[in-house]
Amino acid sequence: MALTPTEAAYLAGQQRGRLATVAPDGTPQNKPVGFDHNAELGTIDIYGFEMESSAKFRNIKLRPDVSFVVDDAVGDGPSGVRFLEIRGRAEAAVLALPPDEHMSTSFIRIHPRRIAAYNIDPDRPGFYGRDITREEAGQ
Repeated sequence: MALTPTEAAYLAGQQRGRLATVAPDGTPQNKPVGFDHNAELGTIDIYGFEMESSAKFRNIKLRPDVSFVVDDAVGDGPSGVRFLEIRGRAEAAVLALPPDEHMSTSFIRIHPRRIAAYNIDPDRPGFYGRDITREEAGQ
């Protein structure tokens, strides 16, 4: 399991994240995206409309290292800010059938390698970071 139960619960309560990729010329690209946490595989799956023609899809085929961030503000000041950043390797994947009639069968699957989080665990306030082992990632 790549994500802890607390990290998975945080993601389950969110609808949008930001996917950062690197374009062929080396410039960064950051886009808001919808996502699903695939608990069975321990991955983050990003679906979309005409995904195969998007810059982010082309980017990950050339440079698969990505950063995916989900954040929110539940109060004032630093103690009210929460985020979960997942760094990893992305792959271009294809489904037999689209998850929704308007979505593409192509999607991006992120295999987490590093987690950075802030204030998502009430029992562990503040920042923490951790690497994900091959065993945790199911590899």
